[in-house]
Formats: sequence, C-alpha cells, structure tokens
Amino acid sequence: MPVSRQTGDPVSEIALVGDFESGVETVFAAAVGRHVVDAPQGRLGLRTGAMPLPDPRLQNLRAVFRAAQTVPVGFTLWHAPGHALAADEAPNAEWIGRLRTAEALLLVVSGEGGLDAASERVAALRTELAVLDLAILEPAQQRLEERVTSGPRVERREAGEHLAIVTRAREALEADRPMLEGLAAQAVVSLRGFGLLSAKPCAVACNAPDDDAADINARCVAAGLDDWCVVAAATEAELDDLPDEDAAAFREDLGLPGLAAHRVGQALRTALDQITFYTGNTRSVNAWLLPRGATALDAAGAIHTDLAAGFIRADAVAADELIAAGSMAALRERGQLRRVGRDYEVSDGEVILVHFSR
Repeated sequence: MPVSRQTGDPVSEIALVGDFESGVETVFAAAVGRHVVDAPQGRLGLRTGAMPLPDPRLQNLRAVFRAAQTVPVGFTLWHAPGHALAADEAPNAEWIGRLRTAEALLLVVSGEGGLDAASERVAALRTELAVLDLAILEPAQQRLEERVTSGPRVERREAGEHLAIVTRAREALEADRPMLEGLAAQAVVSLRGFGLLSAKPCAVACNAPDDDAADINARCVAAGLDDWCVVAAATEAELDDLPDEDAAAFREDLGLPGLAAHRVGQALRTALDQITFYTGNTRSVNAWLLPRGATALDAAGAIHTDLAAGFIRADAVAADELIAAGSMAALRERGQLRRVGRDYEVSDGEVILVHFSR
C-alpha cells in the first residue's frame, strides 16, 4: 500500500523538559495556544498540543494557485505536568522512558538573570541528561564485555563492534563532548535503540520576564543562537483569548518577533536541521518539512510513496519568485522554471512540482 502523510498532520513529536522553576506549562500554553488537548493522558497525565508553524508565504501561494485551503507544517508538543529535572532528586522512571521516545527535546529554562544565567541552566539540564544516559550505557557496556568473551565467533565479533560504539559514546558523555560527533551513520543507528537523551536534537526555549524578553532575544540573535527562542510565556499564553488587535499590541510591547509558535518552531527546525518546501494546486497549498540536504526524490516520497516510486522529474522554483511572477505559467514562459532530476538538492523555501508515471 502507498504511504502518504495525512494532510496537516504534525510531523515530529517534541517533548518539553525543564526544572521546576522553568515554567514548562506556560511555555507549552504559549506555543500551542488553542490547539492544546486538555484531557490528561495515561498515568503520567501527559498534555499534548499541535503547533502549526505560522508561514506568511502560504497565503501568497494560495492566491497564486487559487487554492481552496492551505496546510502548514507543525510539530506535536507534549509535557508531563509535575515532572521535571531536578539535581537533588531522581526523576520519575516512566517519564524518562517516555522522553526517550521523542524525536527532539525542547529544553525550557527561566530567563531570570539574563542570557548568561539561562545558559548556565541549559548546561545544567544537559548534564542531567548525560547522567541519565550514563545509567543506560554503563550496564550495556558491561553486558557487551561479557558477550565478547563467550558464545559463537560471529556473535562475539558483533558484540565487539557494538562495544566499541557504546564505549565511545560513554567516553564522550564523561568528557562533555558531543556524543555523535565523528560517528559513522551505521554507528549512530546502532545507538538509537537506547533512546539516548543526549543524542537527541535539542532546542532551547528561554522563558523570559516581559521587561527582559526583547533584550535577551537581541543577545541570542547577536550570539547566533539559532536553536534558541525567547518566549514571554506568562503573557503570551494569554494572548489567544484576546481580540487580534489587542494581542498584536501586547506582542509589540514585548518587542519579540512574530508569534511564540513561530519562534519555537524556528528553533526546533534549526535543531532538527530541517527545511520547508511547498506543493500547490487548486485543492490546497501544502508546506512540508525535509532534512537539510534532501533531494527531489526525498521530497516526492514525503508527499506520497507513489510519487517517489514513479518519479520522472520535478519542477523547482523559489516560492518568492513564484509569488512575484504570479503563476507557474508566467515562469515557464520566461524560462525561469527549473527542471531537475531525482538527485537535485531541495533548498529551503522552494516550490516543488513532481512529475511521475502512474
């Protein structure tokens, strides 16, 4: 059976994690707004929410294609109220197990005291994640050491290969080095079964007081912290309940760019190293996420496996060029529509039209 992402489905599951003073609940509320699922789920009482990413290009592309609707990309965010990382007590084991299933983590820290204090809190959270991972890797290393010295030769060789990878990961954590740095793709895959928190993409949400939010955001921009975002959560969590004009006035007073969902989404896209591409017709204009470096064939597969299986070629153009031209036909007439093959590397913000055999 062909596989296609359901239209509008969020594509990545993101877990929010912080200490008890970070304000995870309010950052979650500011990011997902009315899209929160209020009913607690399971014994952990998880709260989940869909966070569509605001994208002004979609409405402009809708006019170009005369489409009936737009479908943004988004993330699924979740957190477990009452659960946090605290250096003086062991976290709930079931909660940690659930964190290990997330595709990425959003580390939430308080902005009290400014960017330097927030950076120290991020470092403390990363240290706690490393400690939790060492508790997984140490017994795994011991088991592999035993397997290396007993059993059939093939199993001993495989155990030795896994032991080398696990040992290297453990040594990296103990030395405060990036765990996956320099590892071959196969080695990275072999570590996935552990659900190592330190190996997951991590973005940072700095929950700043209203009066400090703009300054901290400016310092983040100046420092090139693209995987960070600043959220004045106590105020921004309430803005969905206000008329649009009033909400816009509050955002202007905060001095933060755009919606909280946009800032959080941009930080997560950076951490996940993802780009956005678009497709369009009279039914809908859709935004899609791809890993940076993905090809036109990958883009076809993200839309539908049938498109990848029957891929012939694709037309590619920057969304802004298409919006300026007003139509695909105008670009064709000017010779500005690129015909590309399956190995073409898709750029962020491109419109891709796939041609395929049925």
